[in-house]
Amino acid sequence: MRFTSYVLYICLSLLILSSCSNPEKTKHPVIVNQEDYILFDTPYSKNVEAKRITYLSDDFEVAGFIVKPKKIDGKLPLLIFNRGGNKEYDKLEEKILSNYLAFWAEKGYVVLASQYRGNDGGEGEEEFGGSDINDVLNLQKVAEELPYVDSNKKVMLGISRGGMMTYLAIKNDMDIDAAAVISGTSNLFDLYNKRGEKMKSVLEELVGTPKEEKAEYEKRSSVYWADEINVPILIVHGAKDEQVPVEQARTLTKELKKNNKDYRFVEYPDADHSISSHFKESSIEIEKWFNHHLKN
Repeated sequence: MRFTSYVLYICLSLLILSSCSNPEKTKHPVIVNQEDYILFDTPYSKNVEAKRITYLSDDFEVAGFIVKPKKIDGKLPLLIFNRGGNKEYDKLEEKILSNYLAFWAEKGYVVLASQYRGNDGGEGEEEFGGSDINDVLNLQKVAEELPYVDSNKKVMLGISRGGMMTYLAIKNDMDIDAAAVISGTSNLFDLYNKRGEKMKSVLEELVGTPKEEKAEYEKRSSVYWADEINVPILIVHGAKDEQVPVEQARTLTKELKKNNKDYRFVEYPDADHSISSHFKESSIEIEKWFNHHLKN
């Protein structure tokens, strides 16, 4: 009798411990803080609002932004935007938030964007496509805490270094319906060799040299693993891009074609890195690409 009671006690204790360790029951919020962020007065910001957020990524508190329409009926699709630059250079500030991100919010998207760890007051250290890719992946968890986001409709847009982050997010099986990359980096070896001494020093600080860290450079270079890009991808690039040579995009699209991937490549012969001379045309291309894949 005592033995039976002892066995029952042990079983009940194990059940209690099991229920306590269930991740569904111990789930913690990802968003740490939200505060209103004042946008510039632009043609796109009138009906749009922004919030600066702090969210958890690998136990770091990382800075980011939500840009969305002021009035939302029901739920809207999610657009994850991956910024370019490194560290504090080209971080998300009033100009891009009030213009480009507000432009997409006015189109009917909830835009989420990360500053990446270690930047804009966030914790951790920037790794230029290392573990900081988790700061992009964890935006999906942020979206799950926003009641106005349609979790079944998700797209991604990356510019320059943000293009590399987009490819990496896809490689890490992020659940998105389609992606677009503007002037994106797809070969870090090429960037190191052709961008100049300033970029070399940045890459050496954040990644190392190609000779010392060959594997890390390959991890960040989608041209070496185009077979793992399993999300429909639109690639937009200018032939006069002096920061990320268009040859990177051309080579990547050849690899995508070889691997029978769903992609579209748009090259503007007279456009530079910003594609600003083709803002209207490129935005139409991106919107059409997103709409097509969200409907499907």
